[in-house]
Amino acid sequence: MASFFDRFVHPRLARIATAGAALWAGSFLVAAVGLGLRGTAPTTSGTLFFLSGLAGLGGMALLTACGLWLLGVRARQILG
Repeated sequence: MASFFDRFVHPRLARIATAGAALWAGSFLVAAVGLGLRGTAPTTSGTLFFLSGLAGLGGMALLTACGLWLLGVRARQILG
């Protein structure tokens, strides 16, 4: 049975991009938890903000890598 990602031209790249978007979106949730703990546990809150920054950076890096990969594939198609 075909998965959702098999309908894309590059299914593996679609999976990686989805993981990057999930990491990026998940970083907002981690930051929200850190914001909620800011008054009661400032050390934990700071750690969560730091981790949310790393998760967001990782997600954006994955999305950027996927975009650059697709740009390279398209350039190879155009240039021969």
